[in-house]
Amino acid sequence: MKIIKITLLLASMAFGLSAVAQDKPKGKDKIYTPEQLEMLKAQKASVKDNREEFKSSLSNEQLAIMENKELSVRERREALRASFTDAQKTMMETNRSEIKALKDAFRATITEEQKQLIRERRSKMKKRMENIKDRKEQLKEHREDIKKRKKKKEIKIG
Repeated sequence: MKIIKITLLLASMAFGLSAVAQDKPKGKDKIYTPEQLEMLKAQKASVKDNREEFKSSLSNEQLAIMENKELSVRERREALRASFTDAQKTMMETNRSEIKALKDAFRATITEEQKQLIRERRSKMKKRMENIKDRKEQLKEHREDIKKRKKKKEIKIG
């Protein structure tokens, strides 16, 4: 049991150190200009406002559909869409077109160099996620090996 705790402690410390090392201003701050960052903030705020406005327009029946845990996510979504009023459908379409316009305006400001940096960043993130998955799998296998050894010991003792 102590071996498992020590292994988990060392793994979490290694992960923590790598997370702290990544606190330097990277990513979006280095890729985008301040104006572009403001555009992104405005876009996020608009999405949030639109979501809140839409949620406030939902009826009690529609809220009950959203909170019904007996339905799958897909069934809830379909039931909710079927219950939308014309005003809600119009609101959703308006929100979609507004967000699309904001995204298109943002994309128009991105240079080729920025596009390349974004691709590189995305690739690095993908590799990191794959490494994390590999590490989790290795840790899982290690735990299983420890369990097997422990069972063998118990069988020999018992």
